[in-house]
Formats: sequence, C-alpha cells, structure tokens
Amino acid sequence: MLNAKDAQPPEAEPTNVWYRSDTLDVTVEGWFDSLAAWVETWGLDASAAGWLATAICAVGLALVCYLGNRFTKFLIRYFVLRPYRNKPDHPVSLLLKYKVVTRLSHLVPLFLLAYGLPLLSYLYVDVWTQPLIDVYIIWIGVMIILGLIDVLEDVYESKGLEERFALRGVTQAGKLVVVLVGILLLVSVLFAKSPIYFLSGIGAAMAIILLIFKDTILGLVAGIQLNANKMIQVGDWVQMDSQNANGEVLEVTLTTVRIENWDRTISLVPAYQMISESFINWQGMSESGGRRIKRSLMIDMSSIRFTDAELLARLQRLQLVGDYIGDRSREIDEWNTKNGVQADLEANGRCQTNIGIFRAYVKNYLSNHPMIHTEGFTFLVRQLQPTELGLPIELYVFTKDNRWVQYEEIQADIFDHLLAAIPEFGLRIFQSPSGSDFQKLAV
Repeated sequence: MLNAKDAQPPEAEPTNVWYRSDTLDVTVEGWFDSLAAWVETWGLDASAAGWLATAICAVGLALVCYLGNRFTKFLIRYFVLRPYRNKPDHPVSLLLKYKVVTRLSHLVPLFLLAYGLPLLSYLYVDVWTQPLIDVYIIWIGVMIILGLIDVLEDVYESKGLEERFALRGVTQAGKLVVVLVGILLLVSVLFAKSPIYFLSGIGAAMAIILLIFKDTILGLVAGIQLNANKMIQVGDWVQMDSQNANGEVLEVTLTTVRIENWDRTISLVPAYQMISESFINWQGMSESGGRRIKRSLMIDMSSIRFTDAELLARLQRLQLVGDYIGDRSREIDEWNTKNGVQADLEANGRCQTNIGIFRAYVKNYLSNHPMIHTEGFTFLVRQLQPTELGLPIELYVFTKDNRWVQYEEIQADIFDHLLAAIPEFGLRIFQSPSGSDFQKLAV
C-alpha cells in the first residue's frame, strides 16, 4: 500500500501548527493511504497516484467547506433570524442586519480545514497553508469587528443620542484603525515577519502616508474637536457663507459634514474647514425659545415736528399711547411752569414730538403683542444715527416662536401694522424717488 510519507521527500516535522495532532495524523494518513492505493489500481505508478489522490482530497475538502458554510448560514437565518424578523430594534436583529452572526459561519470551514488539511500532506501543506489559514482568521476577525462597530452606531442613533454627540466620525475612525491593523497583520503573516518590523518601516514612509491620508487625518482631528467642544451636532442649524451652506446638519462623518440647505440642496463641507473657517451655529437661538427681530423703519426727517393741540388730541384717542400722552403732558407743563419757559415757542422748553410719541406707541404695541418676549430677552426700540435715507427707528426684540415660517409671519404682521400707523402721527417713511414721483413733477 502506498504511503504518503514514502512518496514525498522527507522533511522536518512542523512545529506550532494549530491544526496538527498525532492522533489525527494517524487517522488521516490511513484514509489517504487507502485512497492512494485505490487510485493506484487504475494503473498509475505510486507517485502519480499520490498526486491524484491529493487532488481529489483538495477538491472534496473545498466542496465540504463551501457546503458547510452555506448550511451554517441557512441554520442561522432559519432558526435565529425568524424569531426576530418583526423586531428590527432588537440587538439580535441588529447582529443579523450587519451580518455579525452570519460572518461567524466562516468559522465552520476553518474547523473543517483543521481536520482535513493533513489529507493534503503530499503538497507540503505545512509550508503554504498555515499562512493562508492565518489570513483567513484575520479576515474573519476584521469583518466581525467592523460589523460590531456598525451595530454600536445603529444602537446609538436609534436612542437619539446622535444629536448630543456625533458618533459617526468616531466609528469611522475606529473602522480605519481596525482595517489598518488587519492589513499590518496580513502583511506580517505573508512575509513571515513580526508586525513590529513593519511598524519600524512606517516611520520612513510617514511623509507619503501623510500625503495620501491628509484629508482623513485632518478630518479625524477636526471631528474630534467638533465633538469634544460641542461646536456642531446633528440637527443644528448651521450657516457657512464661504461654502454656500445654510441649513440643518444631517451627518458628521470622519472627513465631511453633510448639510441639507433650506432649498433642499445638500452641501458637503470638509470637517477641517469647520475648524479653520468661521461659521454660524443657530442652535443656541433655537434652544433659547426666542428669535431676534432686528429691523429699522426709515423715517423721513422732514416729517418730524413738535406736536400741536390738535395732533395731541387726535393721538390721545389711541389706546396704546393715551395714558402716555396725558402723563407726559402734565410732566412737561409742570417743568415749563417751574422754569418760566415762554409758551410762544415750543423750542424754548420741553415739548412732545410726533416721533417721540410714535416710539412710545411702538414700544407699547410690542409689549402687548402675544408673540413678543418682554422678559428674559432684550427689548429695545431705539433711534440710530441719521443717514441720507432718513432716521432709523430700530426694533430689537425677540419672538416667542423661533420656527422660520412662523417667525417671518410674526415679523411681517408687526411691520404691516406699524407702516400703516405711521401717517397717524404725521410722519412719513423715507423712500427714494421712483418713476411715478417724477411723473407727478412733470404734471
């Protein structure tokens, strides 16, 4: 009977090979000898029979490993997946969704190879199969770890924690580290060198590595800074004029920040530019419960004058300033009498003006508006520096509803009313001459 050891050159007994054992070798060698003897009955010599028997074993072993892997996956899907099919948020469903469990099925071919590789001893399998098995183990480990990282990210986002801390950049950095470690181990196995040997050589190629992974490294550092300092989070309203970005943050990844603009377009901003350039984060305004109105009415200064008795009597009928005009008139009369001011000229003493009464009207109107904050926020109606466009009366107040559409409605409603009320005070809004104004002059 043909013996595999007699048909091949003698070699040193392999050491430290995880799939070899004396008991197993004896049994496997008996199977191989029986197969080789049967093949030799076909009329082949001992060497040819040994090689053909080895080829048959190799094909059979590959087929068994493939079928074992497929059968294991079937069992996982049928017995593990079915009970959790309608429970997408269950941890087991997530393990199946990201193929963590199914990737474990690759361990079955590994165990089959552990028992079947001695059948290929005619090919000196101890020399070339051990590195391939190590590569297979490393690949399985890397894929399982990447799947577990995806599960962690999914659980984190499902609990709504993404708005507090953007984990996507951290998980992507973790995946990158896992892949790099896996590549390092693969290279060390294929070249039969210690990983430390290749790590020492990386220093010499660091300049090239930094050039290739520049954006990744900058994005990683920027992502850590953005998250650690809570500069930007998913759901924030961000405005970055240099990148034409103005909208809601959808995703913070390792290298980019994805922003959905208000016109439904998508802007991808490099993470490191969020650190190196300036941008506006409106999230503080959104969380404060108030949104600022900062807009001016431009008053034609030629319409500003002292009030007379007729104008005061008419304005005193306005409920928002009736009491103000009465109290102010008494205060001014007492002061003028006390100081002996001559009443023939208003400029000699104190006198009310239509612009002053209008400011009081605006302040009282806003104070009584149900959608304007009067406490806890700045509330100001003031005059600004006069310009060639008139005298600005600025409203600096905050609305109670900071949603965009509702905010614009509140703001428009306020200025609609004030613009219509201005003529009641004998005032005019400044407006540059238009074509109709020149037509009137021509007539």
